Amino acid sequence: MRAIGISSSGRKNAYSKIIVKDILEASRIEYEMINLATLNIKGCLGCLKCAGNNICIQKDDFQKVVDKIIEADVLVFGGGNYYGMLNAIGHSFWERTFALRHCSTFPFAGKLGIAVGLDRDPEKKEATRFIEKMMISNKMAVIASFTDSGHQQCYDCGYGHECVVGNVYAHMGLTTAEQAETNRPKEYDDEAQKKARAIGKMVGSIIKARKYTEEI
Repeated sequence: MRAIGISSSGRKNAYSKIIVKDILEASRIEYEMINLATLNIKGCLGCLKCAGNNICIQKDDFQKVVDKIIEADVLVFGGGNYYGMLNAIGHSFWERTFALRHCSTFPFAGKLGIAVGLDRDPEKKEATRFIEKMMISNKMAVIASFTDSGHQQCYDCGYGHECVVGNVYAHMGLTTAEQAETNRPKEYDDEAQKKARAIGKMVGSIIKARKYTEEI
């Protein structure tokens, strides 16, 4: 019994990565974290050459991730909202799961899924709902979702209407990226962390119950 945690953010200290890890740590089950930004996963080519054997012909890291998920019982997937949808890194991964669907074969079927989206709009939840949609499309059991406001591609780097702030940081010898990191907002607060960890505890209890049922 183990879980796979995936973050599709390209940032080193991404909120999605932190939230996914908090959920997994609280579950107290064995897990592995995967950062998609460190892997080479291209988008779907639409070539349909996967139709015969459900294996994508592209030679990249996609199948390695798929194999890990197949061996696991739980997938916690987190990603940010870029331009009103899940960011491209995460989107490419889910797009490629089309290769797994031929002949009513769904290797992710029945696995527990938790969607973590960094969405500023609490009504639309575009990234969160896209992850949920793709999990359901792969016949996974989505048992929970978590949405935090997070941030999109940019937080205040000191340019634009905050050019005065930017000049201050420039005088400090900071690069644009360093300015942005200095101004990074604290979005994932203590209350949100409690909710994330509660989801993790629930996951752990479900896995424990499944293991007990299997043993008897």
